Amino acid sequence: MELVQGFTGELHPGPYIDCPEENCVYVLEDGVLTRYSRGPNEAIGTEPVVVDDADVPAHKRPRLHRIARMLVESSATARLASPFLVFVPREGAATTIRAGSGIVGAHLPDEELVHVYYEGAIYGQSEMSRLADRVFYAHGRLVDQYPTVAQMTVPVASLIEVGTFDPQSGTITPVNTRCEAILATWLGSEAVDPAELRRSRSAL
Repeated sequence: MELVQGFTGELHPGPYIDCPEENCVYVLEDGVLTRYSRGPNEAIGTEPVVVDDADVPAHKRPRLHRIARMLVESSATARLASPFLVFVPREGAATTIRAGSGIVGAHLPDEELVHVYYEGAIYGQSEMSRLADRVFYAHGRLVDQYPTVAQMTVPVASLIEVGTFDPQSGTITPVNTRCEAILATWLGSEAVDPAELRRSRSAL
């Protein structure tokens, strides 16, 4: 039994308990302990089963309670985890995401997909004036598994990993100078203003 800080495919963004001995994983969905079976090639199944104490033998309940507690504690501390990956779409990819949006995500287990949340501040919100502000809001939705249309699962190859985001300091750290140039283009600038990489005071 192992706690995994990751994603169980497209079904459930967030931490899960991997139980190879039961050939399944456990997640919390709306605060309810739920089990997904594993299929061929270790793929997560699509038929969730709600775990109810009444349906479980008494001697197995302590273990299930421990699993639920681990997931609750993990979700509560997820917001403090660092770093998170910051992305920019490759040219012609993820065209529904507005240019300049803050995009943050985590790799899926098969390493070919990535689930991202994004924030484009389409209403001109003052608290989202900087890229780091928009990434911060997207990050919050990611760790809270917030129900929003501003999320998607896409091939890793369609995105460029340009940096990491530290939610505690509210800063973006570009991977290298090339990634800074890619960020500048994404923001419609010739160069990245360093202020774009840290949260604004109005957003704190």
